[in-house]
Amino acid sequence: MKGKLFIISTPIGNLNDITLRAIETLKNVDYIACEDTRVTIKLLNKYKIKRKLISYHSGNEEKRRKEIIEILKSGKNVGLVSDAGTPCISDPGELIVKDAIENNIEIEVVPGPSAIITSLVISGLKTTPFIFLGFFPRKKIEIENLIEKYFFIKGTLIFYESPHRILDTLKILIKNFPERKVVLVKELTKIYEKIYRGKLVEIYEQIEKSEIKGEYVILIENEEKEEWEKDFEILKSLNFSKDEILNFLTKKFKGIKNLVKKRLINEYRN
Repeated sequence: MKGKLFIISTPIGNLNDITLRAIETLKNVDYIACEDTRVTIKLLNKYKIKRKLISYHSGNEEKRRKEIIEILKSGKNVGLVSDAGTPCISDPGELIVKDAIENNIEIEVVPGPSAIITSLVISGLKTTPFIFLGFFPRKKIEIENLIEKYFFIKGTLIFYESPHRILDTLKILIKNFPERKVVLVKELTKIYEKIYRGKLVEIYEQIEKSEIKGEYVILIENEEKEEWEKDFEILKSLNFSKDEILNFLTKKFKGIKNLVKKRLINEYRN
C-alpha cells in the first residue's frame, strides 16, 4: 500500500500560529520534506517533534522529487512544509503534488496560515476579486507584459518581494502608477510587523527611510482603464505628439486635462 502526502501549513512568523491538526500530523508522518531544515527544526523543537527531514527546495527539486515519490510508493507517509505559510504557493511544492497525482498517491491538506490571505484581510483594500502574481518579475519585457495584462483589471493585485529588491520594485510601480493606493506588509505576525498604507510615492519615501529587512507583501488597488486612457495608448502607439494627444483627448473628453498632462509627463519623462 502506498503512503500519503500531507500538505501542511506552518506559521508565517509567530510560531504559536499553528493548528492542533498540523502538530498532530507532523508527529505522525514518517518524513518531513521542507525548504530549509534549519528553519523547520525550530518549529519542530518548539513542539517536541522528532522526524526525519528531507531538504526540498528549488535548487534540488528534480532529484528530491523522485526520492520523495519513491518513499511514498514504499508505503511511508510524507509531510510537505514550506519555510512559512501554505506550501505550493511560489515554491516547488506544487511539482510534488503533480507527481503524486500522476502516481495515484493520496494527498491530504492540513490548512492554516497564508501570507496572501492574512495580508489581504488586514489591508483594507477590496478582497474580491484579487489576483496573486507571485514575486514581482525582474526582466523589463516581463514587467511590461505583466502591467499590460493585469494592472487594469478591477480588484487587488498581490505580490511577494524580497528586502533586496523592494525599493527597485516600488520605483518601477511609481513610474507607471504614482497615484495608485498600495498597502505594504512587512514581517506580518512577527515582532517587527509593520504595515504601510498610502499612495506609491508616499510608501516609497517611508520605506526608503526605514530599516529594510524581512519579506514584503505588496497589495495594489487596481483600476479599469478609462476610455480616455485607452485612446491615449492608441494615439501614442501611432506616434502622435504630446500636443496632438492633449488636444485630441481634451476635445473628446471633458474635465480630464490635468489627468492627461500628468500622464504625458509620466510617459515622456525619459
